Amino acid sequence: MDQLYQERILAFARATRGMEPLDDHTHEASVSNPTCGDRVDIRLKIENGTVIAASAAIRGCALCEAGAGLLTQIAPQRRQQDLEQMRDALAAWLAGADDADILEEMGAFAPVRDIKNRHKCVSLAFEASVKALSDKA
Repeated sequence: MDQLYQERILAFARATRGMEPLDDHTHEASVSNPTCGDRVDIRLKIENGTVIAASAAIRGCALCEAGAGLLTQIAPQRRQQDLEQMRDALAAWLAGADDADILEEMGAFAPVRDIKNRHKCVSLAFEASVKALSDKA
């Protein structure tokens, strides 16, 4: 279990704790994992198809917090369609696809690849970000 919670993962998790929600968001969504009870509330500010800012509120495990922490760090300045590509690449890579085009930062979750029942914890915020694209505030 110690291998699972490495410092990079814990640093991403800490980034979401106490995060202020975006007041001027344009999109928002909530996604839950009924299996473990994790819940992620994502707010995005999007202008001209580009993510300007992202915030997350998490009720869940450290892996769920870490996935959201990573998302809020890498989403700004990316195009809307990049969110879907990142979600799909992360899910494929976690499932074992070595050729998935993931961002370098996502490699921090390598210890999770062998623990299938934790994949959704890591990817829940990415799912919420894609859902938010169709749920304007």
